[in-house]
This record gives sequence, structure tokens and C-alpha cells, in this order.
Amino acid sequence: MLMSRTNYSLVTILIFTIVSCGSGSDTGTSSPLVSPNDPSPIPVTNIQKNILLIISDDQGLDASAQYTYSNDVPNTPNLNSLASAGLVFANAWATPACTTTRASLITGLYPHNSNVTYVPAILTNEFQTLQQYLNTSSESESYASAVFGKWHLAGGGNNLDHPSELGIQYYAGNIYNMDDYFNWELTVNGEVETSTEYHTTKITDLAIDWIAQQQGPWFTWLAYSAPHSPFHLPPSNLHSRQLSGTPNDINGQPRNYYLAAIEAMDHEIGRLIDSLDDEQKANTLIIYIGDNGTPERVVDPLVYSAGHAKGSLYQGGIAVPLIISGADVTRENEREAQLVSVSDLFATIAQAAGGSETTLNDSNSFYPLLSDPSYAMPAFIFTEFESAQTTGWTVRSQTHKLIRYENGIEELFSLVNNFSEQENIISSEEASVLESLAELRDYAESILQTTDGNPINITDAILTNQSDNCANYAASYRAEATDVNRSLNFEGALIIDYDGSSCTFATNAIPNHHFNDGDQGFPNSVAEQDDTFEISATPAIANQTTPLSLEIDNAILLNGVKVDILAAGCFGVGDGKVGCNDMQQPWRYDPMHAANGFRIDSHNAHSQPDGTYHYHGSPFALFADDSSKASPVIGFAADGFPIFGSYFEDPNQVVRKATTSYRLKIGNRPEGNENPGGSYDGSFRDDYEYVEGLGDLDECNGMKTNDNYRYYITDGFPYVLGCFTGTPHQSFNKRD
Repeated sequence: MLMSRTNYSLVTILIFTIVSCGSGSDTGTSSPLVSPNDPSPIPVTNIQKNILLIISDDQGLDASAQYTYSNDVPNTPNLNSLASAGLVFANAWATPACTTTRASLITGLYPHNSNVTYVPAILTNEFQTLQQYLNTSSESESYASAVFGKWHLAGGGNNLDHPSELGIQYYAGNIYNMDDYFNWELTVNGEVETSTEYHTTKITDLAIDWIAQQQGPWFTWLAYSAPHSPFHLPPSNLHSRQLSGTPNDINGQPRNYYLAAIEAMDHEIGRLIDSLDDEQKANTLIIYIGDNGTPERVVDPLVYSAGHAKGSLYQGGIAVPLIISGADVTRENEREAQLVSVSDLFATIAQAAGGSETTLNDSNSFYPLLSDPSYAMPAFIFTEFESAQTTGWTVRSQTHKLIRYENGIEELFSLVNNFSEQENIISSEEASVLESLAELRDYAESILQTTDGNPINITDAILTNQSDNCANYAASYRAEATDVNRSLNFEGALIIDYDGSSCTFATNAIPNHHFNDGDQGFPNSVAEQDDTFEISATPAIANQTTPLSLEIDNAILLNGVKVDILAAGCFGVGDGKVGCNDMQQPWRYDPMHAANGFRIDSHNAHSQPDGTYHYHGSPFALFADDSSKASPVIGFAADGFPIFGSYFEDPNQVVRKATTSYRLKIGNRPEGNENPGGSYDGSFRDDYEYVEGLGDLDECNGMKTNDNYRYYITDGFPYVLGCFTGTPHQSFNKRD
């Protein structure tokens, strides 16, 4: 929903990100949590929210008091308050290191898709950042953005302008890791100076000062270097530990100094929250997440074994604390077991800022989970890393986790009552384990098929993406297909490009499946085409619908094949197969009716005289006939609105097929005067009538779902589209 951009009584979203490592699935219990200080919160309003993202560096679950893995944890009353008033995520993943996680968070991309797979990689400006997305989206374009603290996305060079190059409007912090918390280089919008103020305090001050100057909604990314090394003694007023601070003492008990840095960070987080006025506090959403695990030197050995800490693909390197509290969180003092990833923050923050998309890039929003425990996230999460010690990827479900290294070695672990990852069960012959292993491998393959910039192979693919935005399908695709009746092999090619406002589909019109497999071969031989279609990334509902016609192709699917529903044949015109170009001519044949003999194949398609393969109805491809989950997007209509498979989740949270509002007329057709006579049996499109409210869908075979207009594939007439709800793009006009 588009929020008000005129009322600037600020609703604030605080997002705290901790670089941390975890052990595995949480049991669902936790230490007692401190109650919020304010017993009478101000009601949350519907005005546009501010967003504050805070990143803590190198803090794992074994150093987080909100989880039960360790008895040796810091005193963090402010974070405890956030947890007791909000939602603690038991199964959140990051990458094993700070640079790779920050790149995933700011782009919503997996490391191999952002090319930031190692430390210190450079995030290039070819990818849209979260700040840029907010500032170019109509729902959030009024946001001011700033980043404070550790950046670490500029590689190992000396590019002080790197934040600006990635769309950051205001930056103040340390571009690289520091050697001294009390003497460090502060870069402000490309200009560098030396700061002798304690880093955790200084960047908090910078954030507080900038926030106080804002008149409208803002998004602030606040990245603490704490508790990352060098281990040190923070100012005494910021922690509760009795420590000398001598080099020998720091070397002798580094974990105590590491925990003291976390306590200092917690103190400053509290000061930041207290700097907000009462209205801002009441309307503040706080998201607190870790970006990798605890370093091995300071990890709790009773929680993680050697080699299972930061930098590894084990739970100790990638399972991180995630706490969400405040405005829009109605689930107070609860724990959430669903699987979420640091890359999911991209879409989550965008939706919290007013956006309507639930999937952006590789990011799946979990914003609805803040109030709705029944909201379903994907059943798997994925992460990866590249280093001299560890290069590979890992994927997990609720019950199992698979790690595969670059040398092909695999490790499989059960995460059911076993979070230590000590027993590798990759050789198990149990049916349930083999089934889980196959599912994990398949999911990882679906994620990694874009590696190395090669076209994605979508041969016989079953899609999963439910994003309405065509930009999220921008990539190169290939497929292998066979003309069965002619025994000829083809290779499909599709390139989807996004230019910031529209998407273009350049295709050779060869499908991603076998074709021409009917009892009778196509009357025209299929041939490769050179077609380009364009659609708006922000389609709009028009004042009136546009009818289907022979002059406009209807849609382009995500395998590069167009939809062209109408037949060029009518009763009593020529031979009844071609020549019926007058759209006012009644009794147009329906190609989907078997008795009409249009020689379509098993995918409800055939070829035009120029060899273009095209669908007349459901493609019986790209989505699963499966009521266990809602169908994905399988293409886009000429007016830009997405076409989904048949299944959707209805208001009763039941996943079922969308039903058409068309039905066969009752009785007989008129006879004489070039009327066909006979009973209404579906041979002609005029045999059907639209009855508003008869089914789920409107006259164009679409409906609004999650506030977005969508077309759905239906078993019955009109199969894909009945008309256009928006305005078709001229690129769909047929060539003479």
C-alpha cells in the first residue's frame, strides 16, 4: 500500500544487524528477557516509517543472551528488552564473513549473483542497492538514506567514494576494518579525518545527529565494528566487566574483552533508542541480525567445536541471531522457527517501507511474519563462501543440512535434536534421509544454475518465483526441445533485460519442452524466430478493458513462447480455418475444442504459417499441478500484469485452483442466416458467457491477490486471458 508522503510525524523502523555465528536450530526456549521500560506504548499509526539498520560485527549465537546455547554471554538489557517485546528467529542464516553478508543484504543477491563470494571482494555499481531501490520505488521514493560505520564493500583498495558510487546519499564511518577503536580513520562523504573517539560511541553520535536533522522518512544503516577484533577494553561506563585492559590480560582472556565490546554496543543501542521522542519510539520497528559467526579465538568451546566458527559453513559460521521488535510486530515474546536468510532483509525492508513486492532478486520478504505466524516462507535456505580454508555452499531444510565443497566432498547433517554437526550421515541408506538429500541437492542446483554467467537451463523447468515484478526474472535462459513428429532437435534462447522501468524479452520462440507430439503433426513446421516484446515493470489498470484481437499477441511466457489465444477461423467464413479477420464476426472457433481439429499438441500449442510456436491455452508447463503451494509466475501479459499458474491461497488460507467466471450457455445456438445451430458445447467462443462472481476471476481471467492484479491459468475457458485489464504494449502488435 502506498503510504502518506505528506504527514511527517515519523514512524521509525530500527533494524539492528549483528555479525554473528550460531550453532543451529534453536529449541524455542530462551533466557528470561527484560521487559520494555515504557509500560504504555503510543499506538502505531499508518504513516510512513523510518528504517534504521544496525550491524554488529562478529557476534554469534554463543555470544547472544537471547539464545540458550551458552552460559557465558554478555549483559545486554537493551537487546533483551527488544526480544521480550518482539520476535526472536531461531533459524536465520548469513554468510560466514562480513563482506559477503553485507553484499547480500544490500543487493538481495546470493554471493555468486553479486560476484561477492570472498573477502575482500568489491561490490560493483552494476547492481541496484537497497538504498537505490527505496529511492526509485514510488512507495518509498521520499526516503532519505545514510550509512554509518563499517562499510567493507570496497575491496582492498582506497576508494573512499565507494558508498556514493553505490547510491548512498550520506556516508560517515570506516571504509575498512580498524586497527584501533580509539584512533581510526573516519570518512565522511569521501573526505577522511582521524577520530580519537571510541568507535562504538562515535558512530552512534553520528547517527543520532543525522536522524535529528531529518524532516521526512529515512533509512539509516548503522554498522558497528564491535565486537570484531582488535579485542580491547571499552570505556568503563559502557560495560559491567572487571578487566585491566593490559595486553597480557587481553591475550589471556580474549573472550571477556569480546563480550565487553558487545555490552558497550548494547549500551549505545539503548542511548540511540532513548534519543528518539516518544512517538518515534512507539512507531519503531527494530530488526537485529548477525552477519557471521563468532571468531574461533573467542568462540565458546562448549557450543562449537574447532573449525565450526566464523569462516566455516557449519552452523557456528552462518547461523545468526535475528530479533525483530516494535511497530508492526504483534507477536511479542515469541520465537519463530521458519528459515530466513540475510538476503531476505532486502525485500523485508522494502516491504516495511511500503512496497508491495514480496520477492526481490534472491530475497524473500518475511515482513508478514511479524504479525502472522501462519505466513509461509520457502522451505529451504542457501548460502555460500570462498576462501583459502573453505570454499563451497550449503543448504538446509527444517530437518537436514547439506554442505558441498568445491572438491565435490559432501557432508549431510540432521538438525533434529542435533545441532553439533558431528555425525555426517551422507552415506545413510534410510529412505527419509535419501529423500531429504535429493531435495537439498535439487534446491541448491536451482540456486546455482546462474553461476559463471552462463544461460540458465530451463529445460522442463518447474518455476517457483512468485514475484509480480518482471525485473526479478532478468537473465539469460536456454532450453533443449525436440519436435517429436519431425524428429528434430532445437535449442531455445531467451534473454530478459530490465532497464529500470520496463522489461524486454528477446526470444527465438522455441519452448523449453518437447512439442508437436500430437496424433497429427503441425500443418506448419516450427522455426526459430527473432522476436522482442516489451512490458512495463509497473503496469496499471486501465479505465476500460481491451478485448483480445488478431492484431495483438496476448502474452509472453518465461520460456520465451508467446500466447495467442484466438483462432483466425469462424463458422461460415472461407474454410473455417483462416480468413476471419473481422473481430465483430460471430461464432469464432475455439482452438481448444478437440472437435475443431486445430492440431494442437499436448501443450495446447501449434505453429503459425511463419513457424512461430505459440500457446492457445494452458501450456501444461512451467508450474506444478500441485495444491500444496501457490503457483509461480509463468509469464506476463501484453499489458504487463503477471500470469500465474492455477493455484492460489484463498482468504481462508486454502491453496486451490482459481476458478473462471465463464460458463457454457444453456440450450441451442440460433440456426440459419450463417448461424451454426446445434447445442452450446464449447466449439465456439460465443458458446460461453461471463457471469460476474461465478468464480474467483473477472472477465479478463484475473483478480487482485495481495493487492496486486494477476491473471491465472484456468482449466476452463478462457484458459489464460479473456481480455486485457491494462493497456497492451505496442511491441505485441503483430507484424504484417
